Amino acid sequence: MYARVNGTQLYFQTRGQGAPMMMMHGGPGLDHTYFLPWCDALGSQMELIYYDHRMNGRSERPESPTDISHDTWIDDANALRAQLGHDRIILFGHSYGGGLALEYALKYGDHLAGLVLCCTAPAFDYLDVILENAQARGTEEQLRALEAVLSGTLEEDAEWRKKWMTYLPLYFKKYDPAVGAAMDKQTVYSVAAQNNANLNCLPSFNVLDRLSAITTPTLIISGREDWITPPAQTGARLQDGLPNSEWVVFEESGHFPFIEETGPFVQTISDWFAGLDGAWTRHYTLDRAGGM
Repeated sequence: MYARVNGTQLYFQTRGQGAPMMMMHGGPGLDHTYFLPWCDALGSQMELIYYDHRMNGRSERPESPTDISHDTWIDDANALRAQLGHDRIILFGHSYGGGLALEYALKYGDHLAGLVLCCTAPAFDYLDVILENAQARGTEEQLRALEAVLSGTLEEDAEWRKKWMTYLPLYFKKYDPAVGAAMDKQTVYSVAAQNNANLNCLPSFNVLDRLSAITTPTLIISGREDWITPPAQTGARLQDGLPNSEWVVFEESGHFPFIEETGPFVQTISDWFAGLDGAWTRHYTLDRAGGM
């Protein structure tokens, strides 16, 4: 389905029933499909709103990618929330999407009932650690592919796809080629979004000194074997800065704990969800049961 918001077309789909949880994917240059089907189990309690950021996946792509900023993406998310008729939502941000979720919370916090930050960072100011981790576990081919992507000079979606699939195994504690193939088959790639993020957005992203302003109940999730958002540089700093947060580290996961530890991941979010604002969650529970 498509929603017309802020002068663009956003692709989205919903699954499940209950309290609305909007899913912000990472990348950029990827799309919402890497959540599927692993996050769908949360649909027994929540309405999952999967969507592709502007310039990503199946959503509309602008003629000038450099016009797109974090403000563009979070304003689009807020407009989609409003168009779907939700005053408040839970916002789930994974990887780069978690950085966007943090900025959404700072700008539109009144519309949040909860925040889930999965394998993400309040600032990408630790490139030396990322490169050290990559060098410790990557092959020469994977390191060359990563260097090419970080340079922001790739020109074709197919080229970006090839590089991504080359170093995708680094994101897992135990990589399963069948999982990688399933992810690749669903994804609509956007090299323009990836380049724009690396060259124009990431260099200025840093919300460390503003975390204390986010009072939304927050669940922070890390993967112990995550090379690009390692717990010490990400989850630990988020917990220190966010006044109403709890932090869970998945010991058998890399960057995708919803894939590598699906059952414990779903249970963790379900348990956290049970502790949110009772009046808000009860409204959706009663509505599902026909009690409203």
